[in-house]
Amino acid sequence: MKKIFTFSVIFLLCLSSARLYAGADTLACSVFCYTKASVGCHSYVSYSGTAPSSAAYHWDFDGGAVVSGSGQGPYYIIWDNAGYKTITLNVFYQGDSCHASRSIHIIPAPTVYNVTGGGSYPVGGSGVTVGLSGSQPHFNYYLFLNNTTQSIANKTGDGNPLNFGLFTTAGTYYCKAKVDSSSSSCLVNMHDSAVVTISGYVPPPYICMVTFDTTTQRNKIVWNKITGYHLAHYNVFRQTSRENVFAKIGEVAYNSFSAFVDTTTNPIVIAQKYELSVTDSAGNESVTCPYHKTVHLEVSPGVQGFNLIWNSYEGFTFYTYLIHRKLNQGSWMLLDSVASDQISYTDPYVQPGLMTYYIEVIRNSPCYPSLKSGNYESVISNSMTAAALGINDGNSQGISAYPNPVHDKMIVMLPVSGSNNAELEVWSMDGRKFSEQTVSEPKTEINLSKLLPGMYFIRVISKDITGTFKFVKE
Repeated sequence: MKKIFTFSVIFLLCLSSARLYAGADTLACSVFCYTKASVGCHSYVSYSGTAPSSAAYHWDFDGGAVVSGSGQGPYYIIWDNAGYKTITLNVFYQGDSCHASRSIHIIPAPTVYNVTGGGSYPVGGSGVTVGLSGSQPHFNYYLFLNNTTQSIANKTGDGNPLNFGLFTTAGTYYCKAKVDSSSSSCLVNMHDSAVVTISGYVPPPYICMVTFDTTTQRNKIVWNKITGYHLAHYNVFRQTSRENVFAKIGEVAYNSFSAFVDTTTNPIVIAQKYELSVTDSAGNESVTCPYHKTVHLEVSPGVQGFNLIWNSYEGFTFYTYLIHRKLNQGSWMLLDSVASDQISYTDPYVQPGLMTYYIEVIRNSPCYPSLKSGNYESVISNSMTAAALGINDGNSQGISAYPNPVHDKMIVMLPVSGSNNAELEVWSMDGRKFSEQTVSEPKTEINLSKLLPGMYFIRVISKDITGTFKFVKE
């Protein structure tokens, strides 16, 4: 059996391959890694070839410790000493085998230097310098602003202090370094940071999400705190009856949890847009941030099942809506998921009772409204309840109720055949059961004075009848 080994190098990536032939190709092995890494770096190593995952993979990382990975990989490997290391791989499958290897140069970890510069400059000024107190050849240095993952400037080390230039964006600047020709996972934090401020300028905050608060049944606006400024409070705005005209609806002290519950609007009725600004201790207020718009869900019974329709969430990019459902007071279940360009869905499921739904959007990264703890990861719509057509029609079952709309008390009339130990339940449109009682007479008076104004269901269940109908509480 003849073995032919083929080696190739593409740009800064290293790739080694070997093929085993038995009349025709049977197995092919390739090992990928970067040409360099630093001590303590999580170095990426991967396999590609024709062997299935069930084959036997025997790796030798030449003294490197496996951080993660198994089988055919990929792997993250750490070496704790410098030098040239040889990664080897032997693959065995159904009597065949192949071999591949590659060398990686492990460089001592970069020296940690101090970030320099920063400071304040007047509005309209040229900005301030940000730099690094030193550098090393063969290392690349990257500058980051605040908590972003994309660098805003970079320099190659030459053994001298670095100057990244003048910066006019207010915020906190950090620097990270890695050996050239290595993975971005090898970035090492430099010491300290540089803060850039603008005299008389307050940076705008950004809403992280607007979601439905299940405790208060109202919209909750959530944002991440801004640090490094003498801030006094955040200002919350909601769109008025005129498009893109916003009015202030509340304030939240800077030291408070960065969230606001809008108690002056009902999420069941309409979707809302919100904006945010922040005011510092000197009374300077930032411009408002881009708005976020809530998801408003409507549910109606169809000829078969239930029809759901909602508006698109606006405020951040996402790709999927999750649809949740429950029957009566049962457990929530994930019904389905649809692409983010879809805003309607028909659930063909039909069963006696009340069906409740809500829509969920998962953020790519969570919100942190507290500097110490707390995070929010998903936006949810209002929940909505409906009863299937032709199954829970109270009138067709001989059930009636008056007055409707009702102020305090309502009379519920049941047919004599269905009034023996009937269960009478009051439900909200968002699937909450407010009360239940057992009745044994055809005529029953119920007290609804404690309900907030809105639309509700009355559901009647007995041995002989089952009916559901809506009423309005004034």
